[in-house]
Amino acid sequence: MIAYGARRLAIALVVAWLALTLAFVALRWVPGDAVDATLGRAGLEDAELDARRDELGFNDPVWRQYLVYLGGLVRGDWGESLVSGQPVRDILAQNLGPTAVLAISALIVAAALGLALGVVASLARARMVRAGAQAVISLALSTPVYWTATLAIFLFSAQWGLLPGPGGRGLRYLVLPMCVLGFHTAGSIAQVTASSVREAAGRAFVRTARAKGLPPVPDVVEHILRVGLLPVIAVVALQLGFLLSGTVITEMIFVRRGLGRVLLQAVNNRDYPVIQGVVVLSAVVYSLANALADVLSALADPRVTGGEG
Repeated sequence: MIAYGARRLAIALVVAWLALTLAFVALRWVPGDAVDATLGRAGLEDAELDARRDELGFNDPVWRQYLVYLGGLVRGDWGESLVSGQPVRDILAQNLGPTAVLAISALIVAAALGLALGVVASLARARMVRAGAQAVISLALSTPVYWTATLAIFLFSAQWGLLPGPGGRGLRYLVLPMCVLGFHTAGSIAQVTASSVREAAGRAFVRTARAKGLPPVPDVVEHILRVGLLPVIAVVALQLGFLLSGTVITEMIFVRRGLGRVLLQAVNNRDYPVIQGVVVLSAVVYSLANALADVLSALADPRVTGGEG
């Protein structure tokens, strides 16, 4: 198991490095840079812009810029914002907390709602109940976040006054974005849960247990769910990585601090170091979450390791 976990961790780090490399190269291919986005708009002469690019190293070959950046990462230097001059590590540290709180809270909502919807959609005896659960799953998967968020603000804040609107801090201001983001994330969890539980319910050992007269409730809880929910572990872990890196729309609509807003502002300003910092952090979290999911799945079902020690 230790060897399996180490191998998964190594794969996660390689994936993070590939994501960083792709982002680095893609940013250099996109027309324009932070100098154009900031100083260029101020009407400076081309010679002054070129001098600033030389100072920042933008005129160096891409491979040299890449090696310099990798060397900085190894030393713990993530660079500085080209707009504010603030260290990227400080920017990420200041905004990671609000995003992590939102992501983890939304994941709790998503896991509870997704598991419940998936089990009901696959095992409920009443056909109407199964159809209703499936309709909610389809709604969560198909509707865009901005539409649900706008509707939630209109109903729960503007119309009914049950919850505060965007722009504040505290637990009460977390409820709406948490529930909106959790609802959309629950769709994929519920879909995998329903499919996996339905497949487990049709296996031979379940039919044998039923033939022996096992009561319905222990049949479901101890046999079907124990096997059917194993694939859900990976999905939940992957959703955590997605939530940490995909909260841009939610944070903008609800006017919340976080990595999503930082990333959007950095993209608008062509602020390479900040964009790369967010990409590296997101890739590491996503890859580690995936590796953790694989290890947890292997602990729950040793057959996953394929016989590795």
